[in-house]
Amino acid sequence: MLISIRGRARGVTLLELLVVLMILSIILTAAVKTWDVTLERGRAETTSRKLNQLVNVIVGEPDYIVAGHRADFGFVGDVGRLPNNLEELMVFPGGDSSRWRGPYLRATFNESPDGYRIDGWGDTIIYNKDSLFLRSYGGRGYADRTRWQTVFLPYSLNDLTNNTLDGQIVDVRGASPLNAQPPARRDSILTGLKVTLYYPIEGKLTGLELRLAEAAQFTYTGIPQGTHRLVALYANVYNPPVESTMATADVTVYPGLGAHDVTLRLNVDWNSEP
Repeated sequence: MLISIRGRARGVTLLELLVVLMILSIILTAAVKTWDVTLERGRAETTSRKLNQLVNVIVGEPDYIVAGHRADFGFVGDVGRLPNNLEELMVFPGGDSSRWRGPYLRATFNESPDGYRIDGWGDTIIYNKDSLFLRSYGGRGYADRTRWQTVFLPYSLNDLTNNTLDGQIVDVRGASPLNAQPPARRDSILTGLKVTLYYPIEGKLTGLELRLAEAAQFTYTGIPQGTHRLVALYANVYNPPVESTMATADVTVYPGLGAHDVTLRLNVDWNSEP
């Protein structure tokens, strides 16, 4: 390479060439480091998004509200339990799956069918059902705990699957059957009353019936979070032929809070003549 200076041509000295190469090396090294940092940040962000997405499909999205009530309770609300593994979010393991509404995740166009459980570094996301967390090892395995990303489920197992629902049945005036007169009529009303709660057990919609022969109120325990159907039925056995009256309600059971003071109003008057 020749450079013309005041009409004369001269070559590049070795020292000048080394300086240029050193500058190029510094620029290239900085660019590679910047690329590595950007790549790692993208992998971490992808992993964080997947972990939080998995949490939301397992326990539901609490901010999804319809008509003033939470409407999304995820896999737990549909099936009645936590998934045993992440594969159950995509394929129900067997038996009656009438309540299972999966697959709960969809792979993107550039992902494999198992992409929903692969972190940004290509490793499998860990799901611990007993300790209620999901984890990515950040591309370094067990070696570097500072790289781990861990997201815990926002509720305890008891909050998710062991709630209480209670309430009462009243007549068209809002009166309890215990207020009916005479006492013989009150007893016959309680004998003719029953309430059934329909909720999922292992993916199957199951009805649990309670007779109200001794009390005007009902209490259910061990109920998973979710929206469940409550049905009250009154068979008028005080003066046959028997006539039946029914009332239904969709009750939202919140994790850790349950549902309390639920009122089912039947279109009858306890004190009217049969």
